[in-house]
Amino acid sequence: MLDRIPVRRRSLPGITPSPDAGRVSHSLRIYPAFRTLLLGTLATNSAFWMYQVCVGWLALQLMDSPLFVGLTAFVGGIPLLVVSLPAGVMIDRYDRRMVLMVAQIAVMVVAAVFALLVGTGAIAPWSTLVLVAAYGTAMSFIFPTRTTIVTMLVEREDLANAVALNAAGQNACRVIGPALAGVLIAVIGIAGTFAVAALLQILALSATLRLPVSTPVGTARGGSVWESLTLGFRIVARDSFLSSLILLAVTTNVLVMPYIAMMPVFARDVLGIGSTGLGLLLASTGLGTVAGALAVAASRRLGSWSRAQVVTAATFSGLVLIFALTSNLPLAVLLLFAAGGVSAAFMALAQTALQLRVDDDVRGRVLSIYLATWGMLPFGQLAVGVIAERIGAPLATAFACALALAGIGLIARHYRLLRA
Repeated sequence: MLDRIPVRRRSLPGITPSPDAGRVSHSLRIYPAFRTLLLGTLATNSAFWMYQVCVGWLALQLMDSPLFVGLTAFVGGIPLLVVSLPAGVMIDRYDRRMVLMVAQIAVMVVAAVFALLVGTGAIAPWSTLVLVAAYGTAMSFIFPTRTTIVTMLVEREDLANAVALNAAGQNACRVIGPALAGVLIAVIGIAGTFAVAALLQILALSATLRLPVSTPVGTARGGSVWESLTLGFRIVARDSFLSSLILLAVTTNVLVMPYIAMMPVFARDVLGIGSTGLGLLLASTGLGTVAGALAVAASRRLGSWSRAQVVTAATFSGLVLIFALTSNLPLAVLLLFAAGGVSAAFMALAQTALQLRVDDDVRGRVLSIYLATWGMLPFGQLAVGVIAERIGAPLATAFACALALAGIGLIARHYRLLRA
């Protein structure tokens, strides 16, 4: 493996890292701008998960088909694969705050249009697909921009703690958003819930306005458009550690993560708990992800354990496989909590490793490749939806997880550094 790509060190004026950097809340206490970023993250991600519950339930109501649920998730997620590389270039070359502001406005508008069309009864399957594609395109900028901005706001010594706290904030919304959406759908309907999601995006936008302006640093490398787009791939290709992380992310995102898209089917047809119960299932996963991310934030040793990536990815796959085969609600909730915890640990460790391994002027492009693996999720969602139409969501999800476990084993066997 080639030597680690050097990382720039820089200091934030007026801020000195304290010796208690291992404490969970460390970055929140000493970096005011990071607190502002996290506030916006809580608002926009809560809105995103409310939107996810609304769209899944709406798709099931419109067509009463697991296939259409999977197709809706596919269309909404595919922009992340298509747009992520250009988004990474923009993040490196332009003011990250401005990029984030434009994307926040876009998701706010799409949520408002959803509320209007559903409220007036004008929503249709085709318009649903158009809107989820637009929403997915805007979120393709929000996710990587918010993650890369973290490195602007904290010292390198505190980056692992800050990334884990940011991940915990993102995952906390998987509790807040679905739980709130489940209740609101029952009380004020899908249209009203979409409207609340739009209002939360306004709060996120106001927090974004308070962030510091960033100075573009990405113009030094990748002169032509093609070179700029492919620079991240070249960096990843010549670093075995980065390559192994990307492959693990692809495996879990394509084969395991589709269980989230199938959750409306599990809630209604397997567990028989309706829309409110759907919020419970998603909130259970969210609680687990918060616990997992906070465990990473508090730990000084987990990030240095060479097998952590493989163990967390494999455990996540196994837990979802068992969940898919149970019809017992308490056990399902427990399994989802545990699955959320290990998946959050895997993602927080991967994001920290990626951010520490590259320079700031290419961080957006390298991170966009990692986030592009989420753009492959729709292929898995569509495939699981097609299979679920024939054999049911439980067997389709279990089969996909079994494939993931086999794939993780092959990756670990090929990359010895993952099992050193």
